[in-house]
Amino acid sequence: MAITGFVTTKRGKYYAVLNLYDEMGQRKQKWFPTHLPLGGNKRNAERILRDLIDEWESKETPFCAMTFDEYLEQWIETADADIKPNTYRMYQLNVANHILPYFKRHRIMLQDLRPMHLEDFYHYLQTEGSNMRTNKPLSAATIKHMHQLISKSLTDAVRRGLINFNPASAAKTPRAERYLGSFLNPSELDELLALFIDSPVELPVNLCAIYGFRRSEVLGLKWENVDFETGSITVAETLQQGVGGNYVDTPKTHSSYRTLPMTNSARLMLKDQHKKQKRRQAALRSRYIKSDYICTFDDGSVISPNYLSRTFHKIISESDLPNVCLC
Repeated sequence: MAITGFVTTKRGKYYAVLNLYDEMGQRKQKWFPTHLPLGGNKRNAERILRDLIDEWESKETPFCAMTFDEYLEQWIETADADIKPNTYRMYQLNVANHILPYFKRHRIMLQDLRPMHLEDFYHYLQTEGSNMRTNKPLSAATIKHMHQLISKSLTDAVRRGLINFNPASAAKTPRAERYLGSFLNPSELDELLALFIDSPVELPVNLCAIYGFRRSEVLGLKWENVDFETGSITVAETLQQGVGGNYVDTPKTHSSYRTLPMTNSARLMLKDQHKKQKRRQAALRSRYIKSDYICTFDDGSVISPNYLSRTFHKIISESDLPNVCLC
């Protein structure tokens, strides 16, 4: 449909108003300020109107009356279909706690969103008071994660024909400082492992120390992935913790699928754990929670990722060791 428009006045200035049409063919009016004061500027305002009509007639997408925050609210409700549960959970938190509060205040139309609007938002997140929970600025790394979320949502908007291009692709994000992790020397590692003797998480902490497992990888290990004959351990799946409890997922990347040689110390620990589980199952009988998982509590229940992290950091914080990370 042909785009029409007219010039009108409001608060002493000229405005150009376009009659646009959405994807359903419904007419919607969109107002554009010309910033021209009344008195001798009507022809200039009409020239701006003609330029706007030419610009909008050249667009391939129909007019969308949604603001960016309205679009994002709709998008996050159905975005879980192709996003891993843990990632989706973080998306929901970032949208609710940071993105929506900011863009609801600014009310930027989805089709008007530009890289500078996103850069202004990222700059705001680095200021005091932007974080509603802590009032502290967000880190550059956290802002980059938020940028990835926004970029994904806008890529979907392009695919749906709501916008012509993804403004996030041209927006600059804050530069993140390179993370330098702490490492324990051999004597410190021995001290760390001694702290976890007889702890419910002794086995996963020891396996992480040997193989550098992520917490999701070590807790996702099953006996079917252990081959005592060939002396190998295979990382084939992970145990993640979501809002509704634990769930099984694939390893983080393709290279995370791997088979590792079984060290002598790992063999001894795994053999001992297998015997302990058999004894506990015989003693508890129907009260024992059967599974194929290696890292379990005395009743057979699986150790959750958050429990492992909490216990690890609590014990480390009470020692003189560096505050290393169990990721």
